[in-house]
Amino acid sequence: MAHSSVIISAAARSRQSAERAHRIRVWIAGMAALIFCVAIGAYGFDYYRLPRELRPFSDKHELLRPSGQIGINLGILGTALFCIIFLYAFRKIIPWLGRIGTAKHWMDFHIICGISAPIIIAYHASFKFNNIAGVAFWIMLAVAISGIAGRYLYAQIPQSLSAAKTSFQELQANEDQLAEALKQQSVFSEEKIARIFAMPTEEKVRKSSTMGALGTMILLDLRRPFQIAALRRQASTLAQYIYSFGGLFSTGNARIENIVKLVRKKASLSKRILFLDRAERVFHLWHVVHRPFSYAFAVLAVIHIVNSVRLGYF
Repeated sequence: MAHSSVIISAAARSRQSAERAHRIRVWIAGMAALIFCVAIGAYGFDYYRLPRELRPFSDKHELLRPSGQIGINLGILGTALFCIIFLYAFRKIIPWLGRIGTAKHWMDFHIICGISAPIIIAYHASFKFNNIAGVAFWIMLAVAISGIAGRYLYAQIPQSLSAAKTSFQELQANEDQLAEALKQQSVFSEEKIARIFAMPTEEKVRKSSTMGALGTMILLDLRRPFQIAALRRQASTLAQYIYSFGGLFSTGNARIENIVKLVRKKASLSKRILFLDRAERVFHLWHVVHRPFSYAFAVLAVIHIVNSVRLGYF
């Protein structure tokens, strides 16, 4: 029994270490993409804001125009990013890709590339979206936006409803402990916590439209950080108030943060269970939109590249 516990503990530590390493890689990739996009934007700002007819007179025209030294390489980079994006789908049919990392890890880099690629392609086109290249860009932008929406919906759907309800029941079992803690700390008002737990009724959610339900989900998520901040401010000293930027971040007080963590987790899970059916419907609809747009962009991108090579831009 003790030996099994040691093995389980070692496996848990290994998973935590792997997850921590992944978060570091994601952070580095995200910051690198942000710095690169900001740097190109800052360098070419005075060029990109010029009217088209005046751009040939700019010193940066030979570098930043679509067929220029920087412009063409930005196009290659944007295309490479989209090749990486499509690997996320290919890992499901290519065995050796499926053995590398987890679906969640692939999704994180999929999102970074999906957000960075349209920006880099916009720089490549020097914000001129004409003909087939323009159509490809707007489709690519639709793919990126739908991808962000899909990631949000994916996070709302538990692996199984029974698992979600089990976790929810465990949280409900801790409500007595939370209530007792609140009694001992009079600075927290039950009214404030009740506002965080306030949700639409099941009847109202069932009668609402699919997009209306989605909008309500997003609104609840956007509102919660400010409700949590208000909760923190009740128990914060002046130093903690400043340190937490008015309650938006951790106060550094373990007693406060433990209660905040439980409140946030319960509110989030309650929302996910309440909107599970609606989230699944929208997620299935998302697949209908996201994939065809992705394939359409791939076809148009290939046509654009072939035309560019044929016309001698490379």
